[in-house]
Order: sequence, then C-alpha cells, then structure tokens
Amino acid sequence: MKKKVTWLVVSGGMGLALLLSACAPAVVEEEKVVPKEEVVTPREEVVPREVVVPQAETNLVKWTGTKKDGTVVERMIEKPRYGGVAIVTAKDDPITFDDITRHGGDNTATTLINESLLMGDWTRSPAGTGDFGLSGNKFFLPYSVEVGSLATSWEKPDDSTLIFHIRKGIRFALNLTSEASRLVGGRELTADDVVYGTRRMFTKGNLRRDYPFLVDMKNVEKSIYVSPDDPWSMVIKTQPGTTAGIYRHVSVGRNKIIAPEVIEKYGELTTEKWRHVVGTGPMFLKEYVTASALIYARNPDYWGHDPFFPENQLPYLDGVRYLIIPDESTRLAAIRTGRVDSLSGAGLGETALSSEDFRSLLKTNPDMQFAKSLQTGGVSIHPRNDVKPFDDVRVRRALMMAINYRELLDDYWEGDAEMFVSPVTPIVENKGYYIPLEQMPESVQELYGYRPDKARQLLAEAGYPQGFKTEIITRTEWVDILSIIKEHWAKIGVELTLNVKDPTVFTSIQRAMTHKEMIADAGSTYYQEIWTFRLGTGGSRNYQKSSDPWVDKLRETLFLDEKYFNEPKLMELHTKPISELIPAAPKGLPNFNTYYNEHVWFINLPQPYAYEVWQPWLKGYTGVDVIISNMHSALGKHAWLDRELKKAMGR
Repeated sequence: MKKKVTWLVVSGGMGLALLLSACAPAVVEEEKVVPKEEVVTPREEVVPREVVVPQAETNLVKWTGTKKDGTVVERMIEKPRYGGVAIVTAKDDPITFDDITRHGGDNTATTLINESLLMGDWTRSPAGTGDFGLSGNKFFLPYSVEVGSLATSWEKPDDSTLIFHIRKGIRFALNLTSEASRLVGGRELTADDVVYGTRRMFTKGNLRRDYPFLVDMKNVEKSIYVSPDDPWSMVIKTQPGTTAGIYRHVSVGRNKIIAPEVIEKYGELTTEKWRHVVGTGPMFLKEYVTASALIYARNPDYWGHDPFFPENQLPYLDGVRYLIIPDESTRLAAIRTGRVDSLSGAGLGETALSSEDFRSLLKTNPDMQFAKSLQTGGVSIHPRNDVKPFDDVRVRRALMMAINYRELLDDYWEGDAEMFVSPVTPIVENKGYYIPLEQMPESVQELYGYRPDKARQLLAEAGYPQGFKTEIITRTEWVDILSIIKEHWAKIGVELTLNVKDPTVFTSIQRAMTHKEMIADAGSTYYQEIWTFRLGTGGSRNYQKSSDPWVDKLRETLFLDEKYFNEPKLMELHTKPISELIPAAPKGLPNFNTYYNEHVWFINLPQPYAYEVWQPWLKGYTGVDVIISNMHSALGKHAWLDRELKKAMGR
C-alpha cells in the first residue's frame, strides 16, 4: 500500500530559497576497532585523544578515541577549513526565542546563540566513537556523554547540593547592529548571569511545576546562589536525595543562559523581539524575516574549540542561513539542485526525508550524504483511559490485536520502520533499556500478532459484542495511516471517525487535553518521553489520561540520586520486576517494560526511519544537528564548507 502525502502550500518567501547558494560534508573513515580500557570519567572534560598526521596525506589526521564499552576506534579525519555560509532549510517559523516557554522545547531558533552549562561530547557522536546517534538525547544522564560548556565541571558534595563551576573567559557575542547586544557590550559571562537565568527558569518557566525539588521553592534565592567561597561557582540546594531532578534541566538543554540586562529591559523574548537575543554561542542572529529566513553570523569571540583539532577555534562557518520553506517539494528541489547544503532545520519543523523521498533523491543525486535514524515520524493513538469504553484494558488490548502490524510495516512503510517501539525505541541511546519483542512474554507478543478473532472475544467480554463507535482527533499528515487502522478496526465492529483539525486547532486541543475520546500524536524516540511526559498521573503529554499507582511510584524514584546517578540502578526500572522494586506492590508484578505493554495505556504504531541528507561539500557534519542533551547546534559549530569540491562539482 503506497503512502499518500498532503503537502502545505509554499509561502511567499520561497522564491528566496532558490536564489541563494550554499556550503559543506563530513567524511570520517573508520579504519579499525580494537578493545581497550575506557579512559574518560563521567565528570571530567574530555581530554583530546591522540592525533597523528600521516606522512602520505597531510590533509588527513588519524584520530583515536575510546567508546564507553572500552573499544578503541581509529578514524582518518579531514582537516577543516574556515569560511563560507551554509544554507539549510527550516519548515516552520520560530515560535519563541525564550526558554521559559514550555521548557524551551519550542525555542530551537537559539541553538546557535545561547548555551547551557553542559553539552554532549562531540567525540562520542557519529563523528567519533558513535556512542550516541542521531536522536541526540539520552535522558540527560550525567554518566553518558556530557562535558563542560558554560560550566567547566560540576560536583555533588552531598545529597542536597549541586555546584557548577563556571568557565572563565567566555564573552557574550557583540553584534553592533543590535541595541541589546550593544547594551551588554560583549562583556564576560559570570556566575551571577548563570544564577539569574536558572532562578528565572524556576520562577517564570515550568521548572517550578515539574521539578519542585529546591529546598525553598518560594524563595529561590535561598536555593540558587553564587558560592560564598568561589565567585565563579553556582550552588543549588535541593531537598535531600533529589539533586538528580534539578540536575536534569538546570545543566542541559532548556536552561540556555541569556544576559540578565536584556531580560530586565525587554522582558520575555517573543518572536517580535528577535533582535534582542544575546548569547555566548558560536553565532548571533543577524536578521529574521518571517516566512522567509533566519540569518546567523559567526561570533568571532566564541570560546569553543574543535575537540578533534583543539588548536582550531569554532565555528568554521562565517554564517548559517535557514530558509523557511514549508513546502516539501520545494525543499527537495532546493537540495536536488544544490541550492541548499542541508535539509536540517534545527528543530524548526521536521525536515528529515521519508524513505520514499530519500530513494527518489538518490536516483538523481547519488553523491548525496545521508544518515538514517529512527526519528519522531511515527504515530501514537491515545484513547482516554478515564472514559468508557477505553477504561477497560480488554478494550485497549482488543484494539491493538485488531491492527495488522506486519501489513503496516511491510506495505505502508515498505519495510523501512521498526514495529516494536514500546516503551522505547531500539536506538543506541536506549541500549540497556529496550527489550526486543521476541524476548517479551506471550501477553505482549500476541498484541502484535494480528488476532481479530481474539479481539472480538475481548470486546464481548468487556460488554461490547457488537463493537462501538468512536472518533480520533488528528492532523492531515496522519490521515492515511489512520485510515488503514479504521479499516482494521471495522473488522471487529469498531467504527472509527477521523476528525481532522488544522495544526493550530489540533495543538490547542492536544495541549488542553479537551478531546472526548481519542487523539493522535507523533511517536517518540526519547527515553525521557515515557517517564517525564507520557506516563505518570497528570503528565504534560499523558493524552490518554492514564493513572497507575505503580507507575507513579516508579516515576517518583526516577529523579532520586540513588538511581539517576547510577545507570545500572536506573535500568532496573525497566528490567527488574516491579514487585521487587516497590515493597508495597503486589507479588508477581513484572518488569516495567512488560507491565507497560500489557496495559496498552496508548498504542504505538510502527516507527519509520527517516533520512537526514546533506551535500558532499558540507563536511564535519554527520546529520546530528542538535548535540545530545543540550540543544547546541552541531551544524553551526562543527560543519565546514569544502568550496573547492563544490566548485569542482559545478555548483
């Protein structure tokens, strides 16, 4: 069954897309892999690995790195060159320029501008050891791949204290065309700036609601302050044993630091105030034209250096231009003709290609660079567990058994998808948390076996022998696959109506959770989606409105220090029987992965693979645009343009 796709109408600014030209690829060749003992400790900054210049080819160097499992990886890496402006595409306009909006989850346009305390280790990305992949997020775990950014290091002297040591010599970017930037004057970042921004996240942002672990939530100045013993350190005091809950969002991602004087003068940085965004990142925003483009320029005073070439100051590019192109066919034409260097959108709308579009592109552009990954492109179905008939687990299990997963995988996704993605997907970041379907008990495996007869039996047992009628709130892009689900469910007497809403109305209903019966949502690759948002009574993305006491109990322990800072202990939340983890739980409760699947609180459909693509002359780039755990733009930091290659290719 071939997929049909409905595309958005191209905006008025799209003519700009095919008038501008572009920039540069990352060719990193793995030579050999040999076992060796791990040499990097979790809290240390990464020390540059051995670099040897081969005698035969002076434009290549040999880099040696060690994976987390102790394996040594050696690669030949091309020496980067400075200059040029990379042109990439974005699907949507920015929603905000301020982290206090929804944890900053919508604030992706500042990934080149503002930075947080820690960031992912680029040498452990696909450009280096490959310890993390394109999903760019592993639950912000301190023992994963995080290294210093605005903070050189951090420590936890006791179970109620976090201390972040702020890096000296970092300066706010000076953009003379910006009134706000001139106000800041390119001054040095201080611990007071970091304290100001972190306090703001707990008073103006959503951290107060989701992470109420500070020792004094009413008076944050008593919980977050500059160390009296060191003016370059920020101290955070928490309730005993809960530093992990604070660490998660204070250190990475959604706590990007802005100059305080900018906020004091201009207030929340909405899209109308884009000129006032001032940060310490590799770029500053030079121009923003709604429905047309975001134009970034190089910060010449940026503090960062390339971990593969420590003598090189980042970034390599003179600038980055994001062309806002809602129409998929226009974006494909731009990459096909070499008018843009990459389709990556820094979170400004999903710009990865489907397998169908990717295969089409390779036919005309066989030299196109690409990276394949499981991304947020699938669909999940959320029936409200607090209303009939979905309050009965037998009904929810029946709905799953009536779906022909094999047909969806083979025909709809043409085999380029993963069928079993519950509760997390089989990506490198989830290693140790994911359990394959074949290792799950029959109570889980049968849900994916297409058993309409048993589905009808379960409906009859639940009191619906003739089935029932229901509707699902959805968006246009999910209509095709949900139409197939509609056909599947009709065979067991369930009549499904697709209530299609435009994106604005859909988002409004989804966030307010005002749907009456079912609502669709994008799938997710992220481990933290399950624990932080999807499950737990009152979760911000618990669209199914499920509530389970044992899940809530497990979730309560998630951000306790004893588990969060000990990965084997954290993995036990997925792999160890709940009855052993929670003494009060009934005997015989299985591990969380099994328990989650058996209850079918919501339905995950197969997760498709998607393809990040970029031109062969865009180098130092691997398809990872947002570095793990941090919302730091990898493209803006590490990519460089091979303009000689581009010219040789006639572009």
